Amino acid sequence: MKSIKSKIVFVTFSLLFAFSLVIISAAIMAFYHDKELLIAENNAQITSFEGQMNTEIAELEKNALDLALIGEIYFQKGKQKDVGEFFTQQILRNYPNSMGNGIYFLPYKVYENQKISCIHALWDENGKVDLLPSCVNSTFDYFSQNWYEEIKKDLQNGLSVSWSRPYKSTQLDILMTTVGAGIYNQGNIVGMATIDWQLDAILKSILKIKPTKNSFVLFADKSNDYVIATTEPKVDNDTIMGKSLSDIKWYSEKLIDGVPFDYKGKKYVPYIKQLKNGFFLIVVVPLFELFNAAVYHLLFLLGVLLTSTLIIVSALYRMLKRNINQPIETLTEIAEEISQGDLDKSIRLDEPSELAKLARAFNKMKTDIKIHLTEIAKVSMEKEKMASELAIAKTIQDSALPKDFPQNENFELSASMTPAREVGGDFYDFFPIDENRYGLVMADVCGKGITAALYMMSAKTVIKNMLQAGYPLEEAINKANNSLYNSSAPLMFVTAFIGILDLQSGKIEYVNAGHCPPLYRTDNEYKYVDVAKNMVLGVKPDYEYKVEQIKLKKNDRLFLYTDGVTEAQTKENNFFGEERLLKTLNQKDLSLSKTLEYVYKSIQKFIKDAPQFDDITVLIVEFYRKK
Repeated sequence: MKSIKSKIVFVTFSLLFAFSLVIISAAIMAFYHDKELLIAENNAQITSFEGQMNTEIAELEKNALDLALIGEIYFQKGKQKDVGEFFTQQILRNYPNSMGNGIYFLPYKVYENQKISCIHALWDENGKVDLLPSCVNSTFDYFSQNWYEEIKKDLQNGLSVSWSRPYKSTQLDILMTTVGAGIYNQGNIVGMATIDWQLDAILKSILKIKPTKNSFVLFADKSNDYVIATTEPKVDNDTIMGKSLSDIKWYSEKLIDGVPFDYKGKKYVPYIKQLKNGFFLIVVVPLFELFNAAVYHLLFLLGVLLTSTLIIVSALYRMLKRNINQPIETLTEIAEEISQGDLDKSIRLDEPSELAKLARAFNKMKTDIKIHLTEIAKVSMEKEKMASELAIAKTIQDSALPKDFPQNENFELSASMTPAREVGGDFYDFFPIDENRYGLVMADVCGKGITAALYMMSAKTVIKNMLQAGYPLEEAINKANNSLYNSSAPLMFVTAFIGILDLQSGKIEYVNAGHCPPLYRTDNEYKYVDVAKNMVLGVKPDYEYKVEQIKLKKNDRLFLYTDGVTEAQTKENNFFGEERLLKTLNQKDLSLSKTLEYVYKSIQKFIKDAPQFDDITVLIVEFYRKK
């Protein structure tokens, strides 16, 4: 080891061994990376299909709920069959993915002397919407249908929507399933709205899923233990359809997504996707086929890298043989320490000049890396802090908004909030004060982020507490204002519309604290309410707020909103504005929820692809009670 030759040989073989370890490690890491990519690629393909299915399921469930609302209005507003038939057909036109839809009432619920009462719309052979004749002439014995009994049982047990077992249509000889939602009158179920979903076309897409040559698919209704279809080799799909999952030999409740299992002496990887309506999809891929490409890639990579290493090391051996000396060894040792993360190590080398220059370059690079790593760590910490605050603020904002709208014979209410990218302080609230009065709040806290969200929670709580404590409106608002003023949040304030609806008379006493003027609809026309110019909440203590009132007649509405509606702007800085909002509301006579959806869609159409800079929060209430 004292000779130059022995040192060269030793260093050369050491480098060869080290490079081999690194190359083998890199190849193995690449192999596992390839495996993860293959799993992720297959999973992404199947997840994409799952997402499409769940989107369609959600659309069908929403369709059923919309039709159920039509059924309730039909039942409560005169039971005019031509009106019910019109809206049932219109709903089907709006949802072309469904085969048909219908409204089915329980026996003798519509008329005391009529057991059968139904309306069913369906697509005819020419692609037009028609009515089911047996419903038109009241001869359809739907009470004996399995789907009717299954859905009725679930709805009576408290489910908002229910899916039937898959079944073959007796008229069309196609595989289908039905989703239903309850029709209620004064809290009691009187019927159901149903949507028919054809499974044959979906099965064609499902059965085409084949990530590898010998992979296969199982599609089933787990909640009802019903096999819909499978592409497993040597299994007759027509025979297995409708059977129990226990008839699938490889299936087990213990299957875990992505975890291999044994079947007929081979290992398979299952991709399990649970759909929203109780159906599930399992794509089974042979483990060997899944990773076959990764194995070939590993062997090829190892061959190329090892060959390259031998060539490089041989060249290095010849170079070291000619040029080995102490400065090179010193530089190599220190450089290895730096490469392993020791950025405090300095290289001191004065000669030869070429290596001294390289040493100075290493020292500068080490210093630059340390500075860069420090900056990256600082930026990363700031981003993590901002992301954490944003997540907390979003959670606070979501938890503050009531989700269940009141079910009351005297009035109906609907509200929504679409948050901007930066979480703000918009909120709405509604709550009973006593058996004859209901509190309504629409507010906007200045500022963004977690501070605004926390202040919003404080404002929401104090306003609600003061109203429910029984204080007169003026005194309740004054107390809420003083409480917010005395809070520990500097430079924060709230604009708010706070009202109390009398469920007997329709009168709304309100205070508008620097908030956007509401719109009042009477005789089917919206107009802005001329509100008093009160101070915002939380700025000036002991401020005397002016209480005003509006008298709602039957079917009058009150529309509340925040400035995120009127101040929504395009990329050219044009605002949506109050006039455009008024025109939008007066364009169509829609239900409360549809009115809110129409306003939001009008805003999105106006701003096009411009970002949403502020929360869009709206609330609408309609009074029903007669004078």
